[in-house]
Amino acid sequence: MPFISEELWQRLPRLGTETAPSLVVASYPRTGELWLDPELEARINLAKDIIHTARSVKDTYLESKAKPEVFLSTSESLADVISVMEDLIGSSKLHLNESIPLGTAIGTVGNRCEVHVLVKGLVDPVQEINRLQAKREGVEKTAQQVKETIDKHTEKVPEHVRQANCNKLTSLKDELVTIDTAISNFRKLTDN
Repeated sequence: MPFISEELWQRLPRLGTETAPSLVVASYPRTGELWLDPELEARINLAKDIIHTARSVKDTYLESKAKPEVFLSTSESLADVISVMEDLIGSSKLHLNESIPLGTAIGTVGNRCEVHVLVKGLVDPVQEINRLQAKREGVEKTAQQVKETIDKHTEKVPEHVRQANCNKLTSLKDELVTIDTAISNFRKLTDN
Protein backbone atom coordinates (compact mmCIF):
# COMPACT_ATOMS: atom_id res chain seq x y z
CA MET A 1 0.00 0.00 0.00
CA PRO A 2 2.75 2.55 0.73
CA PHE A 3 4.16 2.05 -2.77
CA ILE A 4 0.80 2.78 -4.38
CA SER A 5 0.31 5.87 -2.20
CA GLU A 6 3.76 7.18 -3.11
CA GLU A 7 3.18 6.55 -6.80
CA LEU A 8 -0.13 8.42 -6.73
CA TRP A 9 1.35 11.28 -4.72
CA GLN A 10 4.21 11.68 -7.20
CA ARG A 11 1.72 12.09 -10.06
CA LEU A 12 -0.58 14.62 -8.33
CA PRO A 13 -0.08 18.31 -9.07
CA ARG A 14 1.62 20.17 -6.18
CA LEU A 15 0.54 23.34 -4.49
CA GLY A 16 3.06 26.13 -4.86
CA THR A 17 4.27 25.71 -1.28
CA GLU A 18 4.84 21.92 -1.38
CA THR A 19 8.49 21.05 -2.03
CA ALA A 20 8.90 17.65 -0.32
CA PRO A 21 10.46 15.04 -2.61
CA SER A 22 8.39 12.17 -1.17
CA LEU A 23 5.03 11.53 0.49
CA VAL A 24 6.76 10.10 3.55
CA VAL A 25 8.40 13.44 4.40
CA ALA A 26 5.61 15.73 3.17
CA SER A 27 3.63 17.79 5.66
CA TYR A 28 0.14 16.58 6.55
CA PRO A 29 -2.50 18.29 4.38
CA ARG A 30 -4.54 21.09 5.93
CA THR A 31 -8.16 21.82 5.20
CA GLY A 32 -9.00 25.18 3.82
CA GLU A 33 -12.09 27.33 4.02
CA LEU A 34 -12.56 26.65 0.32
CA TRP A 35 -13.71 23.12 1.09
CA LEU A 36 -16.18 24.01 3.85
CA ASP A 37 -19.85 24.54 3.02
CA PRO A 38 -22.08 24.21 6.12
CA GLU A 39 -25.27 24.79 4.12
CA LEU A 40 -24.44 21.97 1.70
CA GLU A 41 -23.49 19.68 4.59
CA ALA A 42 -26.85 20.38 6.27
CA ARG A 43 -28.75 19.59 3.04
CA ILE A 44 -26.81 16.36 2.47
CA ASN A 45 -27.36 15.31 6.10
CA LEU A 46 -31.10 15.95 5.70
CA ALA A 47 -31.18 13.92 2.47
CA LYS A 48 -29.26 11.11 4.21
CA ASP A 49 -31.71 11.15 7.15
CA ILE A 50 -34.70 11.10 4.78
CA ILE A 51 -33.24 8.13 2.89
CA HIS A 52 -32.61 6.30 6.16
CA THR A 53 -36.15 6.98 7.42
CA ALA A 54 -37.80 5.99 4.13
CA ARG A 55 -35.83 2.74 3.96
CA SER A 56 -36.67 1.95 7.60
CA VAL A 57 -40.39 2.49 6.99
CA LYS A 58 -40.21 0.51 3.76
CA ASP A 59 -38.37 -2.39 5.43
CA THR A 60 -40.90 -2.45 8.29
CA TYR A 61 -43.84 -3.12 5.95
CA LEU A 62 -42.59 -4.45 2.63
CA GLU A 63 -40.26 -7.07 1.25
CA SER A 64 -36.82 -5.81 0.34
CA LYS A 65 -37.32 -5.80 -3.45
CA ALA A 66 -40.58 -3.81 -3.31
CA LYS A 67 -40.51 -0.38 -4.95
CA PRO A 68 -43.35 1.63 -3.41
CA GLU A 69 -44.18 5.24 -4.13
CA VAL A 70 -42.76 7.60 -1.51
CA PHE A 71 -44.12 11.05 -0.67
CA LEU A 72 -42.06 13.72 1.09
CA SER A 73 -43.58 16.68 2.86
CA THR A 74 -40.97 19.31 3.69
CA SER A 75 -40.22 23.00 3.40
CA GLU A 76 -36.58 22.25 2.59
CA SER A 77 -35.20 22.60 -0.94
CA LEU A 78 -34.53 19.07 -2.22
CA ALA A 79 -35.53 19.21 -5.89
CA ASP A 80 -31.95 18.81 -7.13
CA VAL A 81 -31.36 15.55 -5.19
CA ILE A 82 -34.73 13.86 -5.74
CA SER A 83 -33.53 11.45 -8.43
CA VAL A 84 -30.57 10.31 -6.32
CA MET A 85 -32.79 9.89 -3.26
CA GLU A 86 -35.31 7.92 -5.32
CA ASP A 87 -32.59 5.45 -6.33
CA LEU A 88 -31.13 5.14 -2.83
CA ILE A 89 -34.56 4.65 -1.22
CA GLY A 90 -35.53 2.08 -3.84
CA SER A 91 -38.87 3.65 -4.71
CA SER A 92 -40.77 3.57 -7.99
CA LYS A 93 -41.49 7.31 -7.72
CA LEU A 94 -40.52 9.96 -5.19
CA HIS A 95 -43.03 12.79 -4.84
CA LEU A 96 -41.99 16.10 -3.27
CA ASN A 97 -44.70 18.14 -1.53
CA GLU A 98 -47.59 16.53 -3.39
CA SER A 99 -50.88 15.52 -1.81
CA ILE A 100 -50.50 12.42 0.37
CA PRO A 101 -52.87 9.55 -0.51
CA LEU A 102 -54.58 7.35 2.07
CA GLY A 103 -52.74 4.18 2.98
CA THR A 104 -49.27 5.49 3.66
CA ALA A 105 -47.00 4.54 6.52
CA ILE A 106 -45.26 7.54 7.96
CA GLY A 107 -41.82 8.32 9.29
CA THR A 108 -40.48 11.63 10.47
CA VAL A 109 -37.12 13.31 10.21
CA GLY A 110 -37.37 15.50 13.29
CA ASN A 111 -39.70 18.36 12.47
CA ARG A 112 -38.05 18.99 9.10
CA CYS A 113 -39.66 16.33 6.93
CA GLU A 114 -42.43 13.74 6.85
CA VAL A 115 -41.80 10.59 4.81
CA HIS A 116 -44.90 8.71 3.59
CA VAL A 117 -44.49 5.25 2.04
CA LEU A 118 -47.52 3.91 0.16
CA VAL A 119 -48.45 0.57 1.78
CA LYS A 120 -52.21 0.45 1.16
CA GLY A 121 -53.38 -3.14 0.89
CA LEU A 122 -50.11 -4.47 2.26
CA VAL A 123 -50.55 -3.88 6.00
CA ASP A 124 -53.25 -4.44 8.61
CA PRO A 125 -54.54 -0.95 9.54
CA VAL A 126 -55.65 -2.05 13.05
CA GLN A 127 -52.21 -3.46 13.85
CA GLU A 128 -50.59 -0.27 12.52
CA ILE A 129 -52.87 1.90 14.66
CA ASN A 130 -51.83 -0.08 17.75
CA ARG A 131 -48.14 0.30 16.85
CA LEU A 132 -48.52 4.04 16.29
CA GLN A 133 -50.38 4.48 19.58
CA ALA A 134 -47.53 2.74 21.41
CA LYS A 135 -45.04 5.00 19.63
CA ARG A 136 -47.17 8.02 20.55
CA GLU A 137 -47.09 7.06 24.23
CA GLY A 138 -43.29 6.85 24.11
CA VAL A 139 -42.97 10.24 22.43
CA GLU A 140 -45.47 11.74 24.87
CA LYS A 141 -43.46 10.38 27.82
CA THR A 142 -40.22 11.82 26.41
CA ALA A 143 -41.91 15.20 25.79
CA GLN A 144 -43.16 15.24 29.37
CA GLN A 145 -39.65 14.49 30.69
CA VAL A 146 -38.17 17.30 28.59
CA LYS A 147 -40.89 19.69 29.79
CA GLU A 148 -40.16 18.77 33.42
CA THR A 149 -36.45 19.33 32.80
CA ILE A 150 -37.16 22.76 31.33
CA ASP A 151 -39.43 23.69 34.26
CA LYS A 152 -36.93 22.54 36.92
CA HIS A 153 -33.74 24.11 35.61
CA THR A 154 -34.72 27.50 34.27
CA GLU A 155 -32.21 29.58 36.24
CA LYS A 156 -29.08 27.47 36.67
CA VAL A 157 -28.79 26.05 33.17
CA PRO A 158 -26.82 27.86 30.42
CA GLU A 159 -28.86 29.53 27.71
CA HIS A 160 -27.71 27.17 24.92
CA VAL A 161 -28.87 24.12 26.94
CA ARG A 162 -32.28 25.72 27.60
CA GLN A 163 -32.60 26.52 23.90
CA ALA A 164 -31.67 22.95 22.93
CA ASN A 165 -34.31 21.58 25.33
CA CYS A 166 -36.95 23.96 23.93
CA ASN A 167 -36.06 22.90 20.37
CA LYS A 168 -36.30 19.24 21.37
CA LEU A 169 -39.71 19.81 22.97
CA THR A 170 -40.96 21.58 19.83
CA SER A 171 -39.68 18.71 17.68
CA LEU A 172 -41.42 16.13 19.91
CA LYS A 173 -44.70 18.07 19.75
CA ASP A 174 -44.43 18.17 15.95
CA GLU A 175 -43.79 14.43 15.92
CA LEU A 176 -46.94 13.87 18.03
CA VAL A 177 -48.98 15.79 15.46
CA THR A 178 -47.50 13.65 12.67
CA ILE A 179 -48.28 10.43 14.56
CA ASP A 180 -51.84 11.61 15.21
CA THR A 181 -52.24 12.31 11.49
CA ALA A 182 -50.97 8.82 10.65
CA ILE A 183 -53.37 7.22 13.16
CA SER A 184 -56.22 9.23 11.65
CA ASN A 185 -55.28 8.08 8.13
CA PHE A 186 -55.18 4.41 9.15
CA ARG A 187 -58.55 4.81 10.92
CA LYS A 188 -59.99 6.08 7.61
CA LEU A 189 -58.74 2.88 5.98
CA THR A 190 -60.53 0.74 8.59
CA ASP A 191 -63.76 2.69 8.00
CA ASN A 192 -63.73 1.96 4.24
